[in-house]
Amino acid sequence: MSKAGKAGKAARANHGDPFSVRVREQAEQLAAQAPPLPLSLSNEDMLRQLHELQVSQIELQMQNAALAELEQLRSESESSRDRYARLYEEAPASYFSLNRDGVITRANLAASNLLQRDKPQLLARRFEQFIAPEAQGCFRRFLEAVFDSGARQVFEAPLFQRDGLVRIEANLDAGSASVRMLVTDLGDELARESALRRAFVILDTIREGVMVTDSDNRIISVNPAFTTITGYLAEEAIGRDPSFLGAGTHQPQFYKAMWDSLRREGAWFGELVNRRKNGERFVESLSITPMRAPDGATTHFVGVFSDITERKVAEASLRELHRELDQRVIDRTADLLRANQHLQQEVQQRELAQQALRDAERFFHATIDSLSDRVLVLDQEGGLVHANQAYLQFSGHAPGELPYLQFCATDPRWRRGAGHELAAGIASVIAGQADAYALEYEFATEAGAHWSLAKVSRFRGEGPLRVVVAHTDITERKLMDSALRQSHAQLRQLALHLETVKEDERKRISRDIHDELGQNLLALRIDISMLSARTQHAHPRLHRRVASVLDNIDTTIKSVRGIMNELRPMALDLGLQAAIEWQVGDFRKRSGIVCHLQIADEALFAAIGSQAEIALFRIVQEALSNVLRHAQASVVELEFHCDARAVYVSISDNGVGITAQQQRKKQCFGLIGIRERVRALDGQLEIGAPASGSGCRLWLQVPLRVPAPGAQMIQKVQ
Repeated sequence: MSKAGKAGKAARANHGDPFSVRVREQAEQLAAQAPPLPLSLSNEDMLRQLHELQVSQIELQMQNAALAELEQLRSESESSRDRYARLYEEAPASYFSLNRDGVITRANLAASNLLQRDKPQLLARRFEQFIAPEAQGCFRRFLEAVFDSGARQVFEAPLFQRDGLVRIEANLDAGSASVRMLVTDLGDELARESALRRAFVILDTIREGVMVTDSDNRIISVNPAFTTITGYLAEEAIGRDPSFLGAGTHQPQFYKAMWDSLRREGAWFGELVNRRKNGERFVESLSITPMRAPDGATTHFVGVFSDITERKVAEASLRELHRELDQRVIDRTADLLRANQHLQQEVQQRELAQQALRDAERFFHATIDSLSDRVLVLDQEGGLVHANQAYLQFSGHAPGELPYLQFCATDPRWRRGAGHELAAGIASVIAGQADAYALEYEFATEAGAHWSLAKVSRFRGEGPLRVVVAHTDITERKLMDSALRQSHAQLRQLALHLETVKEDERKRISRDIHDELGQNLLALRIDISMLSARTQHAHPRLHRRVASVLDNIDTTIKSVRGIMNELRPMALDLGLQAAIEWQVGDFRKRSGIVCHLQIADEALFAAIGSQAEIALFRIVQEALSNVLRHAQASVVELEFHCDARAVYVSISDNGVGITAQQQRKKQCFGLIGIRERVRALDGQLEIGAPASGSGCRLWLQVPLRVPAPGAQMIQKVQ
């Protein structure tokens, strides 16, 4: 971005853009036209007008923040446009734009180098001047065919006074009534190989995904950006129809219209909704261009796409923000006009307003006396100016008997020093250190302890300073909060009980399978083995059949063992350490991922209760399963150590990691299960990145049943 652009952006950030300036000037103009507030306005009207001014200020601040965000998006859009303009100018391919007369209207730097002319010398000149004379007539017919048919055309011709040929690929740009041409210098073999290498380097480095299909629309090549955007590796995509990315997001009529447009116009550009390999939807901007042989037959299709999901979300949010801001400005302008008219009427009726003020004051006192909340008004010295009947009945003393701040500091009915805290808060509001103060406190009465919420607000109009203190009884809410916490605890206990019942049921089913089905299978295998031995020489055909049955029995036994281990690994009966080591070994075999296990002092497992053992095993099992499904990691580290109070477990990998937004997804049942298991053990769980900075790390702490011995590191490198 240029210095002028940066300076303009900074000025807009500091002073607001023209729209917000107009809104602010309009508000200031209306405020200036409004007559001054009458001296006889009631306290209620003053509070109402003060509240309206505060609301206006908040709305203006929100508008300024939204407009600043709009300016940032606009700046990013301009930066993206400049980046693509530089990409066009600095592209290694030669690009030309020609009008219907064949005059060059636009060319990039590579085009200037190809024709050995500066850009000013190329513009406004006919392109056929650079074509060899014998091919100029063919070129004119080629250009007319592009304008008449609108389809993509390919033409090869020699340049004027130069050896070698150039390949011209032309497309019609109907919007600008011009033809866009890509001119490739075919040159000698060395030049073509060099150009091919440059093309491959560009395909491997650009951020846009590229896929090339054959004439049957089967993918034959993709670039690394394709894998980054879709999640599919090259070997997973090659040979498939590109429609597998759609996964049913568009109707067949959409694809039919796309192909009809491609055949009719020679190219297609639009937006699609596809799915990544992990099932996540994304919006892509796609352009499809056919590649044709010299005879005009289509040999390949080239698709170039980019992920515009975030841009689409931002555009939708921006449109909604514009609508809300416009509506707020309209509503607020109407409110200001009505307020101005109201103030003018009040000025004309000043005499009546003074009488209304006196009536309103009496009404105010009568109103606060009828409130169930305890309301009192203090002066600048902290003296009691007015108190309603609810306060007098609650405190048990008359207004003149005891200054309110002294009452807060000395009355013994305030629990846990709440009176001193409230007095200090009121003093800070009176001194102007704070505009408001709030405190929840407990107060002893004859009927029992009561919880209340005290709100202190500072009001200073044209008269002397006044501080309003309102006490609201929140005893019922406190009781409801306590009952709610108790309900949450009961729900957590129920969840823990259900988890325990589930583990017991798994254990029972696993043992029933082992005792009943395992024994039957073993007996059957023994019988079949004996039958196989007897038929080995006497009945060869029967022997082969028996061997096949024996193999099926072995396979069934392995499946039964796998089912039992899925329900409850038999290694758990040997202790948590054996179960963890078995789980790590099984994970290594299934995934091929390097997994290291470190245990500080194997005696620490003796201090862990049976319930905690099962929970820790399931946590490790779920964590390794998440690594296998989502992390894309190559190394996993498991560490167990302890101190006198708790066992600490760390599970880290070097994969893609997990963001805070992903952790908050409702479908993260694995993490939710881990968190609830840790919480049921009164432990702590932290999810973050390891010390290396890449990947994910789960750290948890589980209290010990008895103090654990000192730890001595024993590293088990598998």
